Amino acid sequence: QAIHCRSMVPCQDTPSLKFTYDAKVSVPKSLVALMSALCDGSEPDPTNGEFTVHKFKQPVQIPSYLIALVVGALKSREIGPRTKVWSEKEFVEQAASEFSETETMLTTAEELVGPYVWGRYDLLVLPPSFPYGGMENPCLTFVTPTVLAGDKSLAGVVAHEISHSWTGNLVTNKTWEHFW
Repeated sequence: QAIHCRSMVPCQDTPSLKFTYDAKVSVPKSLVALMSALCDGSEPDPTNGEFTVHKFKQPVQIPSYLIALVVGALKSREIGPRTKVWSEKEFVEQAASEFSETETMLTTAEELVGPYVWGRYDLLVLPPSFPYGGMENPCLTFVTPTVLAGDKSLAGVVAHEISHSWTGNLVTNKTWEHFW
């Protein structure tokens, strides 16, 4: 986390500096682009008819380490009024079942700590090489496929990541020294 964003975009890569952003990502039509931001539509790429431009908007200020970009052959399924799961097609139904209680978790968190300000809370099941249980990017939480246990016994990882929507994403440490 500490210095990886600066390898993707020019930025001051420290958690004490927050910013909003808009982005346009052009990808082949067969692929989907997702970001830690709200989808702001898509359109054909005017420079290449084989590509689609996906537009994103993050209106809430975030530190650079929360910028996330994913491109892949992904499918999705709605699991709540502000939540969907994304994954490779062979995992989408299992992920939808496993994470079906996400909206209840969000509502409970809001009752405890206040409104969820990010708009959407989507989940993306990453490949098995993803080395963590989850990563709480705004609007798009990454989860490892190892939490797809088939009985929701590991879905608590989602509750943990939801909590970071407030503690970490909204209230952020000043420096890398203060991560604990």
